[in-house]
Amino acid sequence: MSRAPVSPVALVVEDEPATRLLVKRALEKLGCAPVLEAADGIAAQEVLCRHADVALVLTDITMPRMDGLELLRWGREAVPGAVWIVLSGVETFDSAVAAIRLGAFDFLPKSPHSEELAVAVRNALERRQLLAERERLYLELQRKVHELEQTSEALRRDLQRAEVIQRALLPHSPPPMEGYCIQAVYRPGQHVGGDLYDVVRLGERHLAFYLADATGHGVTSAMLSVLFKQRLVLVDATSGLPLSPAAVLDAVNRSICEAHAAPGLFLTAVFGLLDTSNASLTVASAGHPPVLHLRAGRETRLVRRTGPALGLAHDAQYHEEHLQIAAGDRILLYTDGLVPSGTERDLHRLQQVLAEQRSSVQDILAQLHDAAQGAERDDVTVLLLDAHAGASWFDNGAEGRAAAASRAPRTEQDVVFYGEADEAAWLALRGRATWMQSDVFHETGQAVLAAQRPLVLDLSACEFMDSTCLGTVHELVARGGVTLVGVAPGVHALFEELSMGDVLATVRRDAPAAPELYAIGAGSSQAAVQQRILQAHEALSSLSTRNREEFRDVVESLRGDQQAGGGHG
Repeated sequence: MSRAPVSPVALVVEDEPATRLLVKRALEKLGCAPVLEAADGIAAQEVLCRHADVALVLTDITMPRMDGLELLRWGREAVPGAVWIVLSGVETFDSAVAAIRLGAFDFLPKSPHSEELAVAVRNALERRQLLAERERLYLELQRKVHELEQTSEALRRDLQRAEVIQRALLPHSPPPMEGYCIQAVYRPGQHVGGDLYDVVRLGERHLAFYLADATGHGVTSAMLSVLFKQRLVLVDATSGLPLSPAAVLDAVNRSICEAHAAPGLFLTAVFGLLDTSNASLTVASAGHPPVLHLRAGRETRLVRRTGPALGLAHDAQYHEEHLQIAAGDRILLYTDGLVPSGTERDLHRLQQVLAEQRSSVQDILAQLHDAAQGAERDDVTVLLLDAHAGASWFDNGAEGRAAAASRAPRTEQDVVFYGEADEAAWLALRGRATWMQSDVFHETGQAVLAAQRPLVLDLSACEFMDSTCLGTVHELVARGGVTLVGVAPGVHALFEELSMGDVLATVRRDAPAAPELYAIGAGSSQAAVQQRILQAHEALSSLSTRNREEFRDVVESLRGDQQAGGGHG
């Protein structure tokens, strides 16, 4: 049963009884009830103190004892829920304007016409209702925000618990194996991720290993990877022999397709079965990034997908690749979080890093994944099988978020460092060097060379250089008098890939002791940074035909932005 609308309580403050009665009757006709009366400001204060529910006050300005302006000043604090209308004679027009500035809603001439009064009262009450509704909505919003904060905190705790549970599904220690060693690193992009891996010894001869990556992020992908693990069958129930990789993927694909029909949910996976008796490896890949087989002294072989991703088609077909493993060979499996773009250039870079002597899984992760740009990181898992005796280990990131924070990229203020020694000036890049630091790096180096001082570029703590910084290094070297020290293998490989022969010729292995270095910040204008990016890419483009083709679009875009007066975004 609906409640009847409540009539608004009104107060008329007027020292002339006839006018007060006229306004009171007009308000009663407009639906106000009760309509209270007061002859001056002092009397009105007493009424308002007794009746906190007054919704509308109509007050004269010129009254004995306390005028309408003083009453209004008091009432805005004492009765904040009331709406005020002032009644003004011609001689008090300025005072009426002052009342509006104090917060009155409207003013009317004394003895107002009924139509004028009706419009003013209706508008005033509607405004009061809107203000009350706004306040109600604001309080409701506050309540909802509080509920969301509580829900968010509960979800955060649940995600943390889910992360612990998910890590429990990962293998904790490698199985024993002779003549081989295996390393694995797992890093979720969020609290929980969709990556999963395992290495299992099957009998005396066989070693099975797999890597799976569920689409998407968070809880949904994690649950899909759990479903994959639950439905995975590695051994034939009748014979007890290991199933072939193609048979394993075929069975788990059919099981996942039967378990869910939600569109857009699928996994990529790669499964390998190593026969240690004859060093043969059979691999099947369900839409997964290529497996790398690094063969000592021979070209690296890529095992690309041998069938579609799991969960897309019930009747999918999976084939196998057969590899012969020689001593010293390396087999690398990874999820697409390691090289998100998946371009041939990135695959070539991955091969170079894998080929570096004694490179571990953590080295690969540091040079490729940790150097990747972007605010949101994807899950990444890397598994490396080496055909030689050695220590095997799994790193599932059990050290938690503190270690992840310690691996976070340095801020731009920590990237460029400068110092002076007797024989040369030193300029160092540390952490991730990008276009954001390129201008201060270039200007400092140019100033040193302009003073005809030798310059040492220290890259011993440089983890990553983008193309703008690479081009800037080339420009500085081209001026002469520059020596590079502490060049890491990954950065050295970038110099080689971009045909930076002059830069490679300046690299010294016997680095002298560095002086004390201090950080210099990046504070250049947007236009200066854009110009620096353009010049750096023009320098790289001039080194080879391949570079010219690769950076053509970048150079043309930057030139177009410069001509249009645009900035670098």
